[in-house]
Amino acid sequence: MAHTFTDSGLAALLTVIPQTASAQPTAWWLGGFGSQTSGTVPNRTAQGGAAPASWVESVSLPRAAIAANGWLGTAINGGGVRTTAAQVAMTATGAGSANGFFIANQVSSKAGDVPFYFSNFDDLATVTYNSGDVIRVTPQWQFNVSALA
Repeated sequence: MAHTFTDSGLAALLTVIPQTASAQPTAWWLGGFGSQTSGTVPNRTAQGGAAPASWVESVSLPRAAIAANGWLGTAINGGGVRTTAAQVAMTATGAGSANGFFIANQVSSKAGDVPFYFSNFDDLATVTYNSGDVIRVTPQWQFNVSALA
């Protein structure tokens, strides 16, 4: 499974984490991406905002909130540390497909929207959906220890 933090996401994390609790996001947003393939994710230089660059959000799959207190703790996993959130359900408003999920800080693509993290689904499958279908994702993100550090 491929996964990556974006440069803009890491920069935002390093700005937010050491600051006071009032600077912390009250929610994260989970969405699907339809670009790339079922085994790849957008590059770490992918940008958000009103006109995202280097990736495409899945059509007709509105983002769903992950409450800031919905993260379930950390665990050592392979070459890094992972945290998992409670399962999130997204209800499709039309037909489309998703090759994976992303975690962002806004409810939609608009000024200030930062895609922090992209990941394929565990089974590397493309998910196709129709209006009214419910896509359930148990989001996780992981920092890996780099051999180059």
